Amino acid sequence: MTPSDPPHYLAARIKSRLAEDARTVELGIQVDVRGDVVFLRGQVATPRRRELIETVAREAAGGRRISNDVTVVDIRPPKTEETPS
Repeated sequence: MTPSDPPHYLAARIKSRLAEDARTVELGIQVDVRGDVVFLRGQVATPRRRELIETVAREAAGGRRISNDVTVVDIRPPKTEETPS
């Protein structure tokens, strides 16, 4: 990957790495490249997952800066109401 690669090519490469890397296997992160900055957006369940996504993206970004706007959300299964017997 070279600095002259088009932004959409770099974004696709990073998304592919996020999906294929065993540390992340992530499909739900949006990647946008503007100038020398790669923007990551989406939601994950843990702070560790957010860190891993940034690490993998940084490795694929060819030295560009990373703006990690991925948020950590508390994902819990819906509560079920108990039925009276």
